[in-house]
Amino acid sequence: MSETSKKKRAVLYLRVSSRSQVDTDYDPEGNSIPAQRKACLQKAEDLGFEVLDEYLEPGKSGMTVDGRPKFQEMMARVRNSKDVDAIIVYARSRMHRDTTDAAITRRELRKLRVQLVSIMDYTEDSYIGDLVAAILDGVNEYQSRASGADVAYKLAAKASRGGIPCLAPLGYLNVGEKVDGREVRTIAVDPKRAPFVAMMFELYATGRYGFKDLQRAVTEAGLRTRPRKDVPSGRPVTIETIGRLLRDRRYLGRVVFKGKEYDGRHEPLITQELFDRVQSVLVNQRGAGTRERVYDHPLKGLLWCANCRTRFYLDTVKNRRGLMYSYFLCSGRANKHCQSPRLPVAKMEAAIAAHYATLNVPPSLAGELRAAVDKALREKGLLTASLRKKLEAEHRRLVEQQDQLLDLVGNPAWPQDRLEAKMCRLRDELGSVEERLNEVGDVKVERAGEAIGMLLGLLDDPRRLLKALPEDFHKPFHRSYFKRLLVYVDEATGEPKVSADEISSPFTPLLPERRDHLRPETSKTGPLIATRFSDNAGLAGVTGLEPATLGFGDRCATNCATLLHQPVAWLAATILRAAVRPVQAGWR
Repeated sequence: MSETSKKKRAVLYLRVSSRSQVDTDYDPEGNSIPAQRKACLQKAEDLGFEVLDEYLEPGKSGMTVDGRPKFQEMMARVRNSKDVDAIIVYARSRMHRDTTDAAITRRELRKLRVQLVSIMDYTEDSYIGDLVAAILDGVNEYQSRASGADVAYKLAAKASRGGIPCLAPLGYLNVGEKVDGREVRTIAVDPKRAPFVAMMFELYATGRYGFKDLQRAVTEAGLRTRPRKDVPSGRPVTIETIGRLLRDRRYLGRVVFKGKEYDGRHEPLITQELFDRVQSVLVNQRGAGTRERVYDHPLKGLLWCANCRTRFYLDTVKNRRGLMYSYFLCSGRANKHCQSPRLPVAKMEAAIAAHYATLNVPPSLAGELRAAVDKALREKGLLTASLRKKLEAEHRRLVEQQDQLLDLVGNPAWPQDRLEAKMCRLRDELGSVEERLNEVGDVKVERAGEAIGMLLGLLDDPRRLLKALPEDFHKPFHRSYFKRLLVYVDEATGEPKVSADEISSPFTPLLPERRDHLRPETSKTGPLIATRFSDNAGLAGVTGLEPATLGFGDRCATNCATLLHQPVAWLAATILRAAVRPVQAGWR
């Protein structure tokens, strides 16, 4: 047998844990991989091994074997080809950083009579070698876990101080700033992409853009992601990116980490008011349980069958001549649980328009409500003024105490630790008082009054208002008034009618339960929708009125969205509830 045939054969396994270790040099493999390769080749030559192949795994964690395809490929070769006598690694930590995986691999290699050679670690096929290997594998796992815990702690600390402990979101750049001669990693506004981020929020807040429309608009305007090694010119943003972006609170100047939110050091790209409007549109367009499809309708997601309590969905069909017809079809009928017929879209629209007449507030009652609201606002204003005086007096007292304590700082006769503790308590109390002073401003009471006036104005003739609106605004308009509508088919006329509704939160105090327009047999089908769907009760949907304010002309000012933001909306609702109680008896 020749000398060549007797030569043992080996493969090399090279790994680094993160991509950042690869992207550190002009060489695409960085610095670590070539260094490992050189050392392993030298070791193979010293031991007389013929190197058959190498298995390179850049940017893969050693804590598990599941996410390492090259490792799996290498082990499959060792099992099946039986042409490998040794695996050469730079260090045992390159193979594993988990003691369980290391023990399983070590046992399998021993059965296959394959040697594991580590350049940096003690290697011997004996009981002493097994002991050393077990200790080294345990140390490697400990180091990995300890390093991970240390990194997690430091990331949380950075977030608590207002830093973003990860890659900057679209619209920002990761940069380094010089502070006292040292470089601090932070983020700064990206002048190229930040305007596009604000543009996406502004466009989506109108309620007239879906994710696909938004993607098309910003792509045509020139938005691309940041350059990467594999995509030097960037790529268009995806729909998934847009969905995450519109919910990302970092654009408000906040930092969210591990479920906690902190004030960030970075500059916000949008206002809280704009962010709230976008969240409202997200709820209106997607929170009603509908999905964006080719065929859409403003009533999708609002209509429920009074007979079987399932949702109506939009069904579009094409006749022989190629004309499209749309119907609302009960989901129960599709499942053969209900006999409700298919309802043409035009008839359903007419039924909903007719139902808006039930929202009208009689002029006499509207006058009583306005008088009651005015009285409540005056009383609230007086209470606010009185509370403000008390808070201002408390603020002055705390400032005086703070000044007195400052005079004692540095006085050896006073214990400094107690002074510091007292100063901390005073700062907290001052902050609390200042926050309450901001909350009881007279302006908020006035703005709450304006918001209530707008709500009452919207109930003068909502049916006429719906008819005057452009079709683009019908969807947010419907969702401003209703959360759900229960529909049945009149047996005598065959026409659809609304049997019950669930009013949106802004109108709940003004529109108590109305039963005079309900069909008599509604109670046979179950409780009214307002009681059946009580999970959304409360003030959570107050800002839902905002999209319907677009295009209202002289009836509703364009700043209605601002008037109805929190906490003004909460104040308006509180005043409304207190004001309407005395006139509720005359409502029914």
